Amino acid sequence: MAEAKDTGGYVVGSNQTFLDAPEKASGSAVYLDDLQMAGALVGRALRSEHVHARIVSVDAKEARKVDGVVAILTGEDLPGHPRASTHPRAMPIIAWDRVMYAGDVVALIAAETAEAAEEAVGKIRVKYEPLPVVVDPEESMAKGAPQLWEGGNLLNQAKIRKGNAEEGFRSADIIIENEYRTQSVDHLYLEVESGFAAPLPDGGFQIWNPTQQPFPVRQNVARVLGLKSDSAIRFIQTLPGGGFGGKNEASIEISVRAALLAHAAQRPVKLVYSREESLISSSKRHGTIIRSRTGATKDGRLVAAEVEIYLDKGAYSASGGDTPPAFKRATYHAVGPYDVPNVHVDVYCVHTNHPYGGQMRGPGVPQVHFACEQQMDQIAEALEMDPIELRRINGLKVGSRTSANQYLPESVGLLKTLGKVEEASGWLKRNGSSRREADGRLRGFGVASCMYGTGNAYSPAEAHVHLTRSGKIRLAAGVVDFGQGSKTVLSQIAAEAMSVPFGEFEVGVVDSQIDPFGGTSSSSRVTMQGGKAVYLAAIKAREELLRLGGHLLEVDPEDLDISNGVVQSKSHPETKITLSEIAGKFVADEMKQIGAADHIPPPAVMDKETGLGEPYEVYGFGTQAAEVLVDPDTGEIEVVGVWASHDVGKAISPMGVHQQIDGGVYMGLGFCLMEEIVQQEGRMHNPDMHGYLIPTVEDIPDRLETSIVEEHYSNGPYGAKGVGEQVTCPTAAAIANAVYDATGVRFQRLPLSPDRVAMAIAGKKN
Repeated sequence: MAEAKDTGGYVVGSNQTFLDAPEKASGSAVYLDDLQMAGALVGRALRSEHVHARIVSVDAKEARKVDGVVAILTGEDLPGHPRASTHPRAMPIIAWDRVMYAGDVVALIAAETAEAAEEAVGKIRVKYEPLPVVVDPEESMAKGAPQLWEGGNLLNQAKIRKGNAEEGFRSADIIIENEYRTQSVDHLYLEVESGFAAPLPDGGFQIWNPTQQPFPVRQNVARVLGLKSDSAIRFIQTLPGGGFGGKNEASIEISVRAALLAHAAQRPVKLVYSREESLISSSKRHGTIIRSRTGATKDGRLVAAEVEIYLDKGAYSASGGDTPPAFKRATYHAVGPYDVPNVHVDVYCVHTNHPYGGQMRGPGVPQVHFACEQQMDQIAEALEMDPIELRRINGLKVGSRTSANQYLPESVGLLKTLGKVEEASGWLKRNGSSRREADGRLRGFGVASCMYGTGNAYSPAEAHVHLTRSGKIRLAAGVVDFGQGSKTVLSQIAAEAMSVPFGEFEVGVVDSQIDPFGGTSSSSRVTMQGGKAVYLAAIKAREELLRLGGHLLEVDPEDLDISNGVVQSKSHPETKITLSEIAGKFVADEMKQIGAADHIPPPAVMDKETGLGEPYEVYGFGTQAAEVLVDPDTGEIEVVGVWASHDVGKAISPMGVHQQIDGGVYMGLGFCLMEEIVQQEGRMHNPDMHGYLIPTVEDIPDRLETSIVEEHYSNGPYGAKGVGEQVTCPTAAAIANAVYDATGVRFQRLPLSPDRVAMAIAGKKN
């Protein structure tokens, strides 16, 4: 492995064209709704008319008479009333006794045409008995609140008790205390939820889905259909048209529903939701109520932090069951990337009659960072200290301990990200800028930092390396590339380890007949955990190529090396053989497995009484600065500049990292300024792309400058950590701090919509 250094050098660290770029750029990419199959039926779902109600009866007699209707399923047709997962509070595949939010499915239809399916939906008669509704997570915990679940509305609670918070506050010279609220947000991916299922002659089923978690889809379809083994399900990935965490839970539900219809009809069924269905029913970023109290001494040292968080879980549990990702991450990121000796955190995950809270890019962390990073700015203002300097004084570094008392022995690049943003943005010169434009708009600057636990402790990964008949290398890692470039990055890792040119690699869609278990494509785990499995498998594949080459060349493998994809003798370089020549002798079928390995991450160990321990194996860090112009009359905010720097361990693909940062900033901007699920008594009032606003090209900052910090992580492939989620975490706080700098008005509730901003500025004047 002459070129494969600990930090890369052969392919790792270079910019390679993404493997899926040609098909996406040419328009030849095939998405699920493009799939056609002879005899396939159209699936449809009938959803609840009520937010919370008892189902008295479901009458589908007239609907079954519609010409072209092949199958109709209601809750009473499903023995055992299966749910999307085995958790007792998971969403029912079809509600049978009660609906808990406006997105609940009460019947499924399969018909020859979309028109017949829609007609049948309109002819199903459901009688409901309305029940009381609860929509505020804090009120949901109050005595006398409507009980959504036996045992109470609290799904789970967590805490951190580090040091003695009250003693810490007694030693503080300044204490800042505030309440913050963040809204529920949709993923609004271009491709809505969709699933395709077909019965197989042997009694099994084939499932197609653009999910982020192929193997849980397979498991749950097999469970609900009552099949003896997951192997009875062949899962084939279709190209996802966006994910951001939303195609985790929702992909299970729609796959199971399509499979149930296919089972009932004994024909293939395609089920694709409408945009309105997607917005009303799919998982959302958890809305939050956050109360923060932070104490510091006059020299800027943080001495205590107390945080109370309420997460709106919505009607049902989802990924993680009792410990959903947003719940865990909100707990361990509540204090931000700072060294605080005394910490008191309480987090409550509470059911309401809203759409269920699920995974969304950085689950739980953008919300808590919106609060803690504004707390930091208010401390800096009270102490007349520069906000970046305050963060530099308290920022985590090698040898620090987190709020959970986790020791950080390596890979802590926060201070470097602060320095890069300070320099790139001209931060120290900002006060020399004009604070009022000729058109009356006010200029402001803000900064925010972040930390993000990379990967999942409970998420092992496997990888297989194959030599194809044509002499190419095919990777099978069981993880989904939904736009983040995973296929490319994993191929770069393998190319580096094997000393084989990047162009010789192939990565297909995830196919459960070929791919091993790779875990979910979430939690910023693919590069670090999936990539480590690929690295280990590639090392074994390299050894196997040397063994096979030695056999054909009649040379001791110890005397062989691989250079540029050619196996050759070290002592006699003219003695060599190509991969295609090796394939010609040893690949009898389409491909031959030449390497396999798994990677099992270290466990998460936390004390139940105090919450202290090691919730994540390593953390990513970042800093972003924002420059805004605010119209004090209309409340409109223009983000004119963002400077973002993130520590990713090692940038396997620098281009890919820069693109991830860009995309994270755009999503953070939307979260801050405009995106919101508008709900009243549990009903969504903007279930379309006219009413639900997201950033367009007009909203993108004129200046968006990104930089990469590489603080090597010893257990990552070539030092890599994750990057996909941390990049969206500090953006909203940086913009909010900039708006305060411009207007003198502190906003503690998102989004910063023009009406809310204009009214607050007017209120200050009055």
